[in-house]
Amino acid sequence: MRCWEEFHLNGYYNTSMQKLAAATGLQKAGLYHHYPTKEDLMRRVMEFAQEQFRNYVLSVATELDLPPEQRLEKLLRRHKKLATLHRRGCFFANIALETGREGLFNEALKTGMMDWADAVSRILSEYMPADAAQREALRLIMEYEGAVLFYKLTADEQHLEDFIHRAVANLKQASEHSSSIKQA
Repeated sequence: MRCWEEFHLNGYYNTSMQKLAAATGLQKAGLYHHYPTKEDLMRRVMEFAQEQFRNYVLSVATELDLPPEQRLEKLLRRHKKLATLHRRGCFFANIALETGREGLFNEALKTGMMDWADAVSRILSEYMPADAAQREALRLIMEYEGAVLFYKLTADEQHLEDFIHRAVANLKQASEHSSSIKQA
């Protein structure tokens, strides 16, 4: 958790093993004993972050006692809470932007993004065909990350609020369209 906070606050390249050791209360040698390289430690931190993300954010998609619109809003609001923590934005997007060219963590990042898309698609597929739901889920994630970027630049959470409102309104519209087709 403390290593995740350091990477989230400082980025991958601006976080030294010395900073990570200090954050964990370990000696630098002790940290190297468990993680021979910073890349190894970051891979473990990403596993931790993805598990937390699945449990805290993505799990909402399976809360079938809530209607799809409420699940989508709850999922997005939980992600917003993480993105606005220390005004750092989305941990996964930040790492992708910082390290994507080198490809250090691309496979893990792709897996995380596809997990997110699958969770959103699961919600959307209640009102649209599965292939359309998957495309729409990817579009929503891209639009959300754009809203996060504007939030980071302006410190104005309204970008995120506007996105959440649009996403939920569009799902309600899809619900109404789906209902009218079923009735016809």
